Amino acid sequence: MTDQHNNPSAIQPASGVDTVTRACVHIDTAARQLEAAARGDVFSTLLGLAGQLALIRGGLDPTIRAEPDPCDPLGPVAHVDKALALLDSVPSDDGPADLLVWTLRLADLREGLLAAEAGQP
Repeated sequence: MTDQHNNPSAIQPASGVDTVTRACVHIDTAARQLEAAARGDVFSTLLGLAGQLALIRGGLDPTIRAEPDPCDPLGPVAHVDKALALLDSVPSDDGPADLLVWTLRLADLREGLLAAEAGQP
């Protein structure tokens, strides 16, 4: 899982924007995994969750896309957890002005992911 910017700082530990970039890669990866799991079913809860993840990622940085990694051992919830950990580590002065809003929305969405993973509506 890497981003398509070819920016080495986006894959190395850092603070601020680089950390937000890495979080966006995790969010986009989770969204792509959910899209694949929905298997084209437009009424799938998973597809709706994928769309919400894409919205969050786009709100943080609309230019970030993750490259698909067929050997990725992490699932969508694990990617969201990693993204939340990264976003929580960004000092408020270094991130986007609305970072807290997107982080809280992602934390709320995590609950929906857990419910979908457990097979609940």
